[in-house]
Amino acid sequence: MTAPSTRLSTPQSGAFHSLLPGLWRWSSRNQGPHAPANGYLLQRNETYWLIDPPEDLTPELVREIVGPAPVSRILITHWQAEHVAGITHYPMARVSVSAGDVRFATGIRAFDSLVQPWAEPWDWDTRGNYLGHLAGAKNERLLGPSVAVEPLNEGAHPDGLTVVATPGHGKHAITFMIEIADERIGFCGDLIYGDGQLWNWFDCDWDYGPETGQRTLQNSARRLAELSLSHLYPAHGEPIDQPADALARLVQRLDDVLVPTAPATASALNFPDTDSPATGFRQLSPHLHQWKAGNTAVLTSDNGSAVIIDDGLCRWLPLEERRRQHDAVFQELKNALGITHLEWIIPTHYHGDHVDGINRLAANEGARVIALDSIAGPLEHPHAFNLACSLPWYGTGEESVRLDQKVPENFILPWQNLALQFFHLGGQTYYHQGIQVHVDGLNVLFVGDAWWGTSTAPGAVLCWNETTPLTQGWMFALDRMIERAPDLLVCGHGSAIRHPLPLLREAKVRWMEKWERFRALNPRTSDELFFNPYTDRPKVA
Repeated sequence: MTAPSTRLSTPQSGAFHSLLPGLWRWSSRNQGPHAPANGYLLQRNETYWLIDPPEDLTPELVREIVGPAPVSRILITHWQAEHVAGITHYPMARVSVSAGDVRFATGIRAFDSLVQPWAEPWDWDTRGNYLGHLAGAKNERLLGPSVAVEPLNEGAHPDGLTVVATPGHGKHAITFMIEIADERIGFCGDLIYGDGQLWNWFDCDWDYGPETGQRTLQNSARRLAELSLSHLYPAHGEPIDQPADALARLVQRLDDVLVPTAPATASALNFPDTDSPATGFRQLSPHLHQWKAGNTAVLTSDNGSAVIIDDGLCRWLPLEERRRQHDAVFQELKNALGITHLEWIIPTHYHGDHVDGINRLAANEGARVIALDSIAGPLEHPHAFNLACSLPWYGTGEESVRLDQKVPENFILPWQNLALQFFHLGGQTYYHQGIQVHVDGLNVLFVGDAWWGTSTAPGAVLCWNETTPLTQGWMFALDRMIERAPDLLVCGHGSAIRHPLPLLREAKVRWMEKWERFRALNPRTSDELFFNPYTDRPKVA
């Protein structure tokens, strides 16, 4: 049985706490989503070491505790700004980090150069686990300046320090073990918080769905539990005096929320597939057609006008060939369906595989591009949002989607004899809109990546799309779809579901169960602080 959630109180900040002979904890007075953070002061003969010093752990404070004795060494469990900013106060100290984190000490400018567009062969096998970023979203918090550091390898060192690789909250995170007064202790960074919980979820979000970081952290917790430690000293929260028990609870709580490694059985459709007269498309109703292998749907009228929802054929080829095939597909679509005028193009969200052809199509056809103002930011200014899978990362040569019209929530676009209603949907990304229209006797929702297929199993939280489940992500989107009672969902990636309400309602029940398990893992009262790496970003109405 899983132990109940423990909501730990915030430790007293701005003070040193004596832990063991020659060991003190400093709880940072800094404010913000990553505070308070712990730094540790450790006596080593006639000098002192610091572990993970926050910005406000200054030499003046250290002198108040130990007098004028020098700080000769600084040890870093994982390179994140809130745990390393104090380094700059101690220019004479040796700074030791894991070998894999050395590159992060070179500063923000060097780090920015690591972020590269998706490269040939455009293979998703890595699922976004790229050096220095997650599908274009920079997912590390670094200091601005470069800092001289020395690499630490795993194993025992002659100074009485043992380094244990414990990746998870950082790809190269380490735990420092040392003995004090016959007790073996460990400094474990963000591996664990309190009694089997995590400081946040998003620092383990290495990839795009497989939850590799969280699984790696779970294995690190198992490994550390076997080392017979007396105490664990984390980078956030109170000391842990029964580490093996707390780590076991963390392992179990992770088991409770991780998506099974075997994919849930699902099919893209729950009805017979009917080919459209347009090659590569299926016909969902007389006036509604969907591209089978990617992200495009088309509404047609009887007078030759059409509306396109998303333009992402997902043919990952060299750019010129990709463009040639794009133009050919749409020309064939027009010919087959008797379309003479593409009037509107509507992106469901900013992901490059849904919008990579929009600018070209709009220019070629004289179509207008329209979206809710609440999702426009990452379409028009993707570099300002640092989200995963934005258009520039796809290497199309396009830096943004050009919008002709931005509209408010529940805006109705009259078109031919139809009324297309725009609503904020959320889901795989918060910056996602849905479009509702009654066509051919069906209440149709276009939902992009907010739903796919027939499985109701809760999926992974894609933190770097800004997707706190209840208020921005999967659960938020489920509510938005259920309340509109659709007859047909037109989803991304060639999926469409008829009579989806039973599936949506079952998915909501399963998500509520998973949400309670997440709450047991989250020690703070804020779900945003646990899931959202962008808590400093102003909210979009």
